[in-house]
Amino acid sequence: MTTIYLINNGFTMNNLNFPESETLADRREKRILSIAGEEESRKLALENFLQKVNVIYSSDYVMSLGTAKYLAKNLELEINICKELGERVIGNLGNQKIRMVNELQENDFNYKLSGGESLNDVKRRMLRFLNKVLDTDADKCIAMFTHNVAITSLLSEYCTPGFNLDNRLILNYQEEAIVDGTWDGIKVIELVFTQNELVSISRIK
Repeated sequence: MTTIYLINNGFTMNNLNFPESETLADRREKRILSIAGEEESRKLALENFLQKVNVIYSSDYVMSLGTAKYLAKNLELEINICKELGERVIGNLGNQKIRMVNELQENDFNYKLSGGESLNDVKRRMLRFLNKVLDTDADKCIAMFTHNVAITSLLSEYCTPGFNLDNRLILNYQEEAIVDGTWDGIKVIELVFTQNELVSISRIK
């Protein structure tokens, strides 16, 4: 059996003043963890369920690498950096707010801005990477440090969608709320596969 932990850390610094020349994509990739984010990452690396991890993958975003480094140090493992685990490419926002784009995309998985990705685009990207990992790392325990929209898009392949009272997307798997529309703090989702067949999905944290 192959166990995969999808890990997102929402504790990032919001008071960063980037030069105007920095694109939105660059700013998102360079966001660092807050002090709380560093501390929670250190605690996460000590969790019993992660001590069996023998492969670590991370997106190339600073926040993901900053979270992964503690587990990698504790387990003496390398971090495999993979662009496929990166967050959704938003594209040209124009006068729109990211929250508005989020709501539009959650209601229409094919909606995307110029130069950006739809949630279906992200899902296909994440599924391709997941299937590659299931082939190359069969019967291992894997930690994937990625992002909230990337995780949500991937899980939509296996879960039943719905919406909460704030019109935010929720995902249920066998009556359990896996994604509840909030991404505060650190989230950990466990996927278990036998060969390439999904056995279970659980929200661990």
